[in-house]
Parts: sequence; structure tokens; C-alpha cells
Amino acid sequence: MYGLYGFEVIDRLMICLLLSLAMLAPQLGTLEGYVFREADGGPPRRPLTVELIEQGRTKYRKTTEADGDFVFRNVRQGTYAIRARFSDFVIAEDAVTVTSGGKNFAAVMLPKRRAGTRTFRTVTADQLAVQSDRDLQKKLRQAAALTAKGDLAAAIRLYEQAAATPGAQPGVWDGLALLYFQMGRKDEAFHAFAKAMEQDPDFLLPYAQLGAVYLEERRYKELLAVAKRALAIDSKWMTAHAFLGEAQANAGELEAAQRSAETASELTRGRAPGPYLLLAKVRWARRDCAGARRHMERYLELKTSARELPEMLKSLEMLRACGPVP
Repeated sequence: MYGLYGFEVIDRLMICLLLSLAMLAPQLGTLEGYVFREADGGPPRRPLTVELIEQGRTKYRKTTEADGDFVFRNVRQGTYAIRARFSDFVIAEDAVTVTSGGKNFAAVMLPKRRAGTRTFRTVTADQLAVQSDRDLQKKLRQAAALTAKGDLAAAIRLYEQAAATPGAQPGVWDGLALLYFQMGRKDEAFHAFAKAMEQDPDFLLPYAQLGAVYLEERRYKELLAVAKRALAIDSKWMTAHAFLGEAQANAGELEAAQRSAETASELTRGRAPGPYLLLAKVRWARRDCAGARRHMERYLELKTSARELPEMLKSLEMLRACGPVP
């Protein structure tokens, strides 16, 4: 028979075993969020499929509610690509990190693709032929699969073949430009962006991609030019106002930058995370510490994945130390 000491030893062993099993168990979290239209901040006009992708494979899948909301439960913690699609057409994609502790939230924006509304009469016969060209669509699907596998060179070859098709859509040139950039072929990428804009000046995605490149490389003069050119095409495009605000903030035009950021936020009914980050930057530059913290908190509520980024940790530390000018 076991004495008291024996039971105590067994208890300790059981506790150690349970702790070991808990450590081996997958760490699960919940990801909440919504999908919204950049054009007006509203929800998608029809339910969309939202997927979490890991290493090119769909791990979790949900359908949006009528208001664009979605919830993923029991998600293994880690970093995923989050994708919104309708049927086989991917509309938006971003990166998201899910943790087992704390809130995880993602605001997924459906980018505004065009300025104005295209009617049937504005579509050329060549463009209609391209849209129904099964061989071309097959090439693009193959290129997407190759890109997911990391074979960018092969994906580029397929995109180049697609771009050589008479009446090729500007989206083909835009996709080719992005692949060129990933391969470090910048001159060819800029040429492809220019081709996309030349083919259809109202197609907004090349302006968005080009502006993002200039912003990342801190080429603010070029960013300003892209923003102004885009706003001349569509004065109610959120992304262009955000680019304009970034360029104005860099030039020290803080009041103008704040107005641009506020306009960007209003155009999406406050549902886009990006304008809040820009407002936080502007408020911090004006030594409005409380305002900067408020906007940063809102940004991180809508984009929790940014919390652990090195540049975000540095920004949060600066905000904690922020104080009024003596």
C-alpha cells in the first residue's frame, strides 16, 4: 500500500505529466475581423470566402456575414496569408498573425480597382476576347500557383506571354510588374506599371502598387506625383489621399497631412486601419501625445498583427516617452 509520501510523489508526477501535455498541445487563438470596400467603407455586396493560408495551403475557411464580419475559432497560432475571394477570383490578400493570448483582429480591405464605372460600350472587342480566352486564363492560374510555390521566374515567363496577347488587360501588366519587383528587376517593373496605366488610365491598382513602392523606399517626391496624378483621376480614392498625406507629412506640412489623413479615413467610414497610423504620426510630430496614442491604439485594434513588428515596438516606445514641448 502507498503511504502519504507515495501519493504525494504520484501527485507530483501527474502534475508534471499534465504540464508536459499542456506544453505539447497546440496553442489556439481566435481571429475576428471584417471585410470592407475601399470605395465607401461598406461591406461586400455579396458574401465572400475568407481563407487563412499557410505555406500555400488553405488551413481555415469562413464565409462573411451580411455586414462583412467573420470569426475564425481554434486557429493554431502563427502567421498566415488572409485572403478574400469570390468564387475563384482573389479580391484581397494580406498577412495576419494569430496569437493564443489577447485579441486578434484583421480589417480586410477590398481595393477600389477603377475610377468611375465601366459600361459595356467602353470595353473593346479585343478586351472581351481576352476575358473569354481560356488559354490565357489558364496561364494566369498557373502563374499564380508558381508564385505561391516561389518559382517567380517561371511565373514571370507566363505573365510575359499573357502580356503579349493583343488587348491584354492592364491587370496583367500590373501583376507582371509586381513579379518583376520581387525579382529585383525594378526598371522592368516600372515599365510594366507604365504600360498598365497607359492601357487604362482609370485602372487604379498600378497607382496603388507604385505608390507603395515609393513610400517604402521613402521617395516622397515621386510619391507626391503619383498621389496627385491619381487624385486627378479619382478625387475620392482613399489610398491616394493617404499617399498625399504621407508626402505632406514628410515635407513638414502637418496641417495639410492631417486633413488628407482625415479625408482618407472618412472615405472608408473609419474602417481602414492605415489612416489612423498616419494620423498618429502627424499628431506625434505636432507633440499631441494624447492624440497620437489614441490614433495608434485604434490602428492596432484594427490591425493587431502589427503589434510585434520591430518598427511598431519602436514607435510605441517613442509614444510612451512622448510629452509636451516645454
